[in-house]
Parts: sequence; structure tokens; C-alpha cells
Amino acid sequence: MNELLITINRNSTEPLYVQIYKGIKKEIMEGHIQANTSLPSIRKMSEQLQVNKATLETAYDQLIIEGLIESKPRSGHYVKEIDIGFFNKHESNGVDHDEKKTETTYKYAFNLDHVDIENFPIATWRRLTNEVLSYGTNHIFNTGDSQGELGLRREIASYVRNSRGVRCSEEQIIIGSHSQILLWMVSNLIGLRGKTVAVGEPGYSHATNIFESFGCNIAPTAIEDDGMNAGDLENSGANLVFTSPSFQFPFGSIMKIQKRIHLLNWAVKNNAYIIEDDYLSEYRHSGELIPSLQNLDQNERVIYMGTFHGTLLPAINIGYIVLPKHLLAKYLHSFELQQTTSRVEQKTLELFMRDGHWEQHRFRMKEIYKKKYKVTLKAIKKCFKEKAIVLKGQTGLHIVMQVITNESEEVLLQMARDASIHLYSISDYWYRKENNPFKHPVFLIGFGGMSIDNIEKGISALYNTWFN
Repeated sequence: MNELLITINRNSTEPLYVQIYKGIKKEIMEGHIQANTSLPSIRKMSEQLQVNKATLETAYDQLIIEGLIESKPRSGHYVKEIDIGFFNKHESNGVDHDEKKTETTYKYAFNLDHVDIENFPIATWRRLTNEVLSYGTNHIFNTGDSQGELGLRREIASYVRNSRGVRCSEEQIIIGSHSQILLWMVSNLIGLRGKTVAVGEPGYSHATNIFESFGCNIAPTAIEDDGMNAGDLENSGANLVFTSPSFQFPFGSIMKIQKRIHLLNWAVKNNAYIIEDDYLSEYRHSGELIPSLQNLDQNERVIYMGTFHGTLLPAINIGYIVLPKHLLAKYLHSFELQQTTSRVEQKTLELFMRDGHWEQHRFRMKEIYKKKYKVTLKAIKKCFKEKAIVLKGQTGLHIVMQVITNESEEVLLQMARDASIHLYSISDYWYRKENNPFKHPVFLIGFGGMSIDNIEKGISALYNTWFN
């Protein structure tokens, strides 16, 4: 084979040899390269991709280890015989293809993680990215600071101090690609393996999954209107609490000051930490923003975590944590990691914030999401009338809706899927399913990524699917 078309992304945090290995493996597994075909030589491939030979050798070595190719002395590398059909049969046997439908194929997708893409100032972002790239590849494509770009950390520190009351400096901030990566890092940093984590119930299941994968015991703690149940917390035996006091998912309720003080005192008494996930708290549709829990912390017990989800494009995964000073010292002494977020995106976001574009865009999106919230609420009341009840909460990018029907959540979800409508059941957010108190089905209606027109049409289609 004279040439093999593999695409690599030099802006990605994924090593080049991994990208090359995955690209060749994909070609082999999909049957595009037949058995016994010779691969391009390492010299030729390195020239084609403009990478060094050592990178190609590492990629080829990984393919050899997996048995996908073999090296023949003085001849080259050859694809080995593989039963490709085995994988095709494995994927299709017993699988309902409707179940594999992705959210992008749904006519109405009430997704929780989708945001408004149409109103993002992409021209401004592109211009700033080009400005960053003009710094010179020798600078911007190097590894960079393990905590993230200093300029971006300064912008973040200024933002969280002024808008969320977080007491910190840029030195305490660590930037990561998304919340799961940051949670994994914190779990390692404070030595959580085998210990107990108290999580709100219902709550953010992805966080629970991270803690479980780390070998932690989970202590579900009931979320009440004013915060975590005090009795559950006292009996949890937890070494860490994961909570969203300013937006308790999924209902959007706010932890009251009495519960915040109780939680902080509990953490001091039990030598425990609190991870404050401040996810989407800035999108309150009534009232003022609530100051962070970290603002009240006098004993360095709170690890504050934030994200730019909701204001940036979904593909731009940038989150951050604010470490207490004694944990920062431990991180710098023994736990520094390589950056997990593109330096180009970090520098672009720094300029986006520094020049006032982010603040302007954030306030604009707040008004847009507030309008979408009201439209969703109005559409539910208009279409469902007495057949649905909107439950609590005026925060975030979704509405919690209870449907008055004798059908089960599973049946209603399948009916919605069959009608090309995607939404979420609240049952998935209870760690102990038996603790779900609702006798009628409850769903989360995400409106962030939908147009006003589609929200109205989607709610109407949902009603007609279930009741007509």
C-alpha cells in the first residue's frame, strides 16, 4: 500500500501516536484494508503525516500488540487475518435498532446537555482563535502549565469572586476538560479510594459513577426543599459530600443558609471535604444569584467546581476547580498532571473573557434561556392542562414535569421514542430506585438547545403522542 489516509488533530490533547493507531485500527476493523496488505513504511508514513518516526513506531507497535498487524523482517508491516464479520454480528444480534437512535436523529430532542448554538458569536470566537494561533506554534503547541493557562485562571478568578463570592486567587484554580476529569483528579488528590461519598438523591448520576469507579462507597442523602437531609448526612459516615447548593439537580431548589452552616460545621467535625458543583446556577429565571457555599467556608473544607457549559459551544469542554490552599500545596508537591484541555481553546477563552465578549454573551443567553423557560412552561400548561404538573425550580435549562396518567415511565418513553421525541425520566437520578416517591411518571424537559418554535411543536407532539 503506497498511501494510507489518516487524519490527525494537532490541537487535540490526545497523543499523536494514539490518533494514528486508532485511525489505522478503524480502517482495518471496517474492512477498508484487506488481510495481508502491506502498510506504508514508517519513513513514508512519517513524511506523509509530518510526525517523527518514533511516533509512527509507537503506533505500529500498539497495532502489533493487539494482533492487528505483524512485522516481517526486511519486508515491512502487514495486516493480519481477522474475522471482521464477528464484530458486525456482535453489534446486530438481538439489538433493536430503534434503541441505537442518537439524539441527533430525533425530530424533537429535549436534551439536558444541549445548549443554544445558534446564538453563539462564532465569528468573534474564530477571530480570537486566529489571533491565538498567530502567537507562533512553538509557543502555543507546547505542554503549558499543569494548572491551565495563567491568563485564563486570572479571568476565572475575577469572575467567580465578583459574581459568585468565591474567595480565591488564580493560583488556587486548576482547569480541566470537564467535570468528570476534575472529579477523578480530586478523588485521587484527597485519597478517596475505598472511602464514603455522600451524594444528593436525586442527583447528578455521572458524578456518582465517577466515585463508584474509584472504589468509593455511596451514601445517598435525601434532597429536601432547603438542602440535604440533616439526619442522612449525620448517619452517612462520609469523607466527602458532593452537592450543588445553588442549583440542586434536578429540581433546581436552593440550599438554605441554615443547611449550609450545618453542612460546613459537619465537614469540620468529621474532617471531611465538600465538592460544591456550581453547575448552571447562574441561569436563575427569577430572583438574584445565590452566593457560593465556598464564600461561607472558614476552614478550607470546600472545593469549588465550575464549568462554562451553557455559555460556550458543547465541543469546547472547559471546567475548573478552586482548591483550598493546603490541597493546592499537596497538588503541587506530588500530584501535578498534564493539561487535559487544549491550550488554544484556553487562550481563546481568555481573550473572549478579557475583551468583554463572554460577559456580553452570558447576559444575552440568560435572557434567551429565560424566554425559552417561559415558552416551555406556557406550552406545557396550554397542551397538557390538568394532565401535567410542573414541579418546583426556576433554575437551569430544563423543566421537571409530572404526567398524570396510569401508564408507566417506560411505556411513555417508548411512545415518545417511536414518535421521534427524546426526553429523560427522573427515575434514572435516584441512586436507590425504591426511594422515588412519585406515583405518576416524571420527566425532565430540556429546552436549552431547542428553538422557540420547536419547543412549542415538541410539547404539542408529546401531548398528542401520550393522550391522543
